[in-house]
Amino acid sequence: MTSRILITPHLGIVIASSLATTLALFTIFKCSTPCQDIIESPREAQSHNLSSEEKDGLPYPPDLLPGGRDVTSPYGTTRVYEWGPEDGRKVLFVHGISTPCIALSEMAHGLVAKGCRVLLFDLFGRGYSDDVNLPHDSRLYITQILLAIASSPLPWTPEGFSLIGYSFGGGIAADFTVAFPDMVKSLVLLAPVGLIRSEHFGWQSRFMYSGILPTRLVEWIVRGRLGGYPAEKPVMETGSEGESLLADDLKRNRDPKFENAVVVVVKDRPNVTVADVVGWQLGEHKGFVRSFVSSMMWGSIEGPRPAWKALGERKEKILVIVGEEDPIMLVDELRIDVEDVIGAERVQFRVIEGDGHDFPISAPERVVAEVSEAWGINM
Repeated sequence: MTSRILITPHLGIVIASSLATTLALFTIFKCSTPCQDIIESPREAQSHNLSSEEKDGLPYPPDLLPGGRDVTSPYGTTRVYEWGPEDGRKVLFVHGISTPCIALSEMAHGLVAKGCRVLLFDLFGRGYSDDVNLPHDSRLYITQILLAIASSPLPWTPEGFSLIGYSFGGGIAADFTVAFPDMVKSLVLLAPVGLIRSEHFGWQSRFMYSGILPTRLVEWIVRGRLGGYPAEKPVMETGSEGESLLADDLKRNRDPKFENAVVVVVKDRPNVTVADVVGWQLGEHKGFVRSFVSSMMWGSIEGPRPAWKALGERKEKILVIVGEEDPIMLVDELRIDVEDVIGAERVQFRVIEGDGHDFPISAPERVVAEVSEAWGINM
């Protein structure tokens, strides 16, 4: 039987050269320096090498938020911020996969104004938290949450606290609540990943994060993707016909507003955008890309999540908020999938009109209003 593949002299050269290139890259990245157990954040370097004026000019100044502290553990150092009335309702935030906790700072300030005590922290490998050479799954991040609240001068248990998770942090928050239901007083999920349907992931992304390729090679590719998007290039949307969601787009929590770098992170710093903060991490935090890749490989991103059915057994309803124009967490799909796993009668589903995936950053006051109404703390 004759092969249906037409063999030409050029084909052999192409195959040979491709194989040689692949082997060369594999050798370069496989034989490079072994991974460090802990990669320090820019915290110490910037503290000693920059003047006060230079620190203030950073996209993420180390003293931008009140109540900052560094929590040391065998996993490295975690940057934590805690402020607000000591007798107020305790609220803990978990940010997304690419931006550090300052992305949720405007929401935090809004809840403090309503009498809450808030705690934010940078996930491992982001902002001013070190990166640790362990799988960045929910077990690791749940441990980090426990470290953060254990470092507080105030008791966060046994009365419990409210937990707000955004995007990638939504998956972490849901997993934490399943693991420690009595510690969580109420759960709020903002455009949460964890239930993204499998058809929204292309074969390229699955192959890249399958563990087949050397980790260093994957990190090199991802670094280029994170830092190399031209502003005019449209993001790959979940709902695009004939296309699948690229992991890069999910990881960066980006929609067209993010791509055009118009989303201001903190109102008092109108010249600092989400793109600036991500770029600062790429340039200054040597563990950022490693944590980013590991989170995609091991994090709670893709559905289904049968364990989340336990959320439907909670006394308080779960508040889920999504942006009307979110290209990553499609409103109709998220509503169906959340209500299917948790139970329609156990979910309060809210839509922020006119906003995309970045709504906690671009419209924090509207999110605070929804949360306040659900909690009955309007003032």
